[in-house]
Amino acid sequence: MMQVPSTLRRLTPLLLLVPLVCFTALLSAYALNIPWMDDVESFIGFMLGYLKAEAVSGKLNWLLKPNNEHRILFAKLTTLGLYELTGQINFRWLIFVAYGCLLGLLLLFYRIFRTTDLPLAAFLPVPFLLLQPQYHLTSVWAITGLQHQATVMLTFLAMYLLAGRPTATRFAGATAIQLLASFSMSNGLFGWVAGAGSLLVQRRFKALAAWLLIGAGAIVYYFHDFASPQGNESSFGFFLRHPHLIFFGFFTFLGGLFDFFPEADILPRSVLPTLAGLVLVPLVLYWLKRMLLPWPRRTAGLDEPTARRRYFLVGAYGFLLVNGAVIALLRPRFGYHVMLISNYMIYPCLLAILIYLNGLGELRSGRGLGRWTAGGLVLGLLVWGVHYFRHLPTLAERKQMLQAFAFNQKHNGIGLGATLGTTFAVYLKEWMDGAIRQGLYQYPDNFFYEPYEPALLRPVPARPDAQGQLVLDNQPDSYWVRTENWSFGPELHNACIVAKSARRTYLFPVRTLYDNRTFYLQRPVPGLLAQIIKGSLYPDTYRLGVLMHPDDRRPIQYTDQQITVR
Repeated sequence: MMQVPSTLRRLTPLLLLVPLVCFTALLSAYALNIPWMDDVESFIGFMLGYLKAEAVSGKLNWLLKPNNEHRILFAKLTTLGLYELTGQINFRWLIFVAYGCLLGLLLLFYRIFRTTDLPLAAFLPVPFLLLQPQYHLTSVWAITGLQHQATVMLTFLAMYLLAGRPTATRFAGATAIQLLASFSMSNGLFGWVAGAGSLLVQRRFKALAAWLLIGAGAIVYYFHDFASPQGNESSFGFFLRHPHLIFFGFFTFLGGLFDFFPEADILPRSVLPTLAGLVLVPLVLYWLKRMLLPWPRRTAGLDEPTARRRYFLVGAYGFLLVNGAVIALLRPRFGYHVMLISNYMIYPCLLAILIYLNGLGELRSGRGLGRWTAGGLVLGLLVWGVHYFRHLPTLAERKQMLQAFAFNQKHNGIGLGATLGTTFAVYLKEWMDGAIRQGLYQYPDNFFYEPYEPALLRPVPARPDAQGQLVLDNQPDSYWVRTENWSFGPELHNACIVAKSARRTYLFPVRTLYDNRTFYLQRPVPGLLAQIIKGSLYPDTYRLGVLMHPDDRRPIQYTDQQITVR
């Protein structure tokens, strides 16, 4: 039995609460009731169409129809459920439902941990590894959270049921949950491969045949009415031209938990994750060999807790490894940085957790177990601390960006990720206007610019009243604007560049407020820098100014500088 110091044993429940409380506080601070890009079609467009459909077949079609390259059944069912309870679509609540899926994963990992019969202190690294903001684009973005986090939770739950007692009830439950996972995101289909691996090592051949048959039907149905192959066919040509990128991309992706320098250029940035992947993947293969070979003798006569843990790990590993291989094959054509994009970073996080839990089960006694748990705790605290430090400013910047662009959508009909002149921009405006008209959605009124909104919409002063000037860098798709001869105190928390014509007012968020020294040390901002996106401006001539918050004297100041968009 593992020996735990008495002090650590008493502190363990409190320490387990630290990542849980911090992550809940993070979501409370940064989860907003603002849709972004695919949110609008996936939730608002869906509900408008669903409510308009009268026949059951029409409503079922809205639930199952693809959105881009995914079906998102779980997300749509969640939206429908919250609508039935509240009569509205609230993106903040959708984000917290996705958080519930993350907590479901944590509970599932705890159930696996309990099969090791080790003290609770050995579980400490798991919540620190799981509840951290590296994958913030699935934590505070409704559509990605209800795809990635929900699908992983459902797939892992199906693997857990398959790994338990071989009863018809558990198999039926696993199949039903896996079907839901399959139609909640395309990578949910990988669960059929993962589950087949788990059933194979269990020698449950009749169940395996049924599983493969149902899975084949689910895969055929999933793709039967897709409008196009989504450009994935070009990935094979990319593979033939750049096979080394696909090879290294697999390891970079699976070692992405160690992306400790997200602001660096992609080559130096990817070195540490790639090296980590080159360690983690062989470690997975080592644990699989230790658990399974020689097969079937190694898997015969296991006690139920050990069998449940090992068979679950086989399925969960299979899901993550297949996911990594497919991502490495299909995504590098968009740029190698996609291997480390925040949307995907939950998967390497889960891989590290599985490896740690696997080690606990296979090293249940001796000095090796002590070193393994100590190393896991050090790693968990390191990862947790580094990613909070690295990503909190990014979350704060994203919060300001969403608020500013919500202002633009509200007052100009463009702002939530679309570009003027595109079909998407037309539909996005129709969906947002329709949702507001029907009472499905309303813009929040607690944003930083709310006290200044009436003044922002008033005509611009005849004479400039700004304390300094703005310097413009005219690029093909945008203007980069920075302040010159302006002074800002440490109390400045939010700022936007204002672009105003006689008919329209736009806000563009400032990036320099989220430099580490400014964000953490509350140092005065040396200057403001913002990007004015030309594709969001209607043709007109705009005066430029600055909105500063808090500022009790002159929060809005206009310069004599103008830009003309044709």
